[in-house]
Amino acid sequence: MKPPRKLHIKSYGCQMNVYDAQRMVDTLAPEGFVETASAEDADLVILNTCHIREKASEKVYSELGRLRVAKDEAARQGRDMRIAVAGCVAQAEGEEIIRRAPVVDVVVGPQSYHHLPQLLARAKSEGRALETEFPVEDKFGFLPAPKPDAIRARGISAFVTVQEGCDKFCTFCVVPIRAAREVSRPVAKIVDDVKRLADNGVREITLIGQNVNAYHGEGPDGRSLAARQAAASACRNRRYRAAALLDQPSPRCRRSLDRGASRPRRADAVRASSGAVRLRPDPGGHEPQAYRR
Repeated sequence: MKPPRKLHIKSYGCQMNVYDAQRMVDTLAPEGFVETASAEDADLVILNTCHIREKASEKVYSELGRLRVAKDEAARQGRDMRIAVAGCVAQAEGEEIIRRAPVVDVVVGPQSYHHLPQLLARAKSEGRALETEFPVEDKFGFLPAPKPDAIRARGISAFVTVQEGCDKFCTFCVVPIRAAREVSRPVAKIVDDVKRLADNGVREITLIGQNVNAYHGEGPDGRSLAARQAAASACRNRRYRAAALLDQPSPRCRRSLDRGASRPRRADAVRASSGAVRLRPDPGGHEPQAYRR
């Protein structure tokens, strides 16, 4: 029996990446990988990146420089360390990562990490593996369910992705380009995930997505926007909450935001951030006068 191989994942950025990192662990578990807290001891290191913050890609290249030293040391010890870059920076930079950092074996976008076992096999035989195209198939249909032991080891709080991508194309935002267009998961799939987590000790479920308010998956009765109600039903007698990343306010939420903007502290923050910047019409529905208030 072969000893388990060690996997280390370093995630940058948002809750979506924390969730994706856990699903990468679940995907690689059947390949004999177990998590380790130390990159130096790992047989596979994955940098799960985020492209929202300024200089995000430079942080990745800086980390790859440190991992090059660790990979060289592993080679001197007779170990074969593999390095993968996943997430939004991988999607944005693609072949540039391999050109600038030859230490990288695999580059994979956020919609393709369910192909990690095949990409690792390709990298072993061909030297490198790159996949940043948006696949036709839905990755959630190929991701293995987390094992009960893994769920319990992660604690009493968990994330469930209900929606990915955004169709707003706001001037200041790269999400529609890096994370693809809006896709909502069916309510039945969300309920299955929530029940599995709740049955294994999870007491708090956070529904996440790049634009949760844009969720439009259909429930068994054909109605849309049922994700929160379905999750609440599945989590009866347990806590759950809904969170959104880079969330777009729906029309019925704008009145609440307008009331919040009238509070002095928030209004000052908006004015301070706008300054003398020239604002132009935005395809995401944000009006310049809203920033000047």
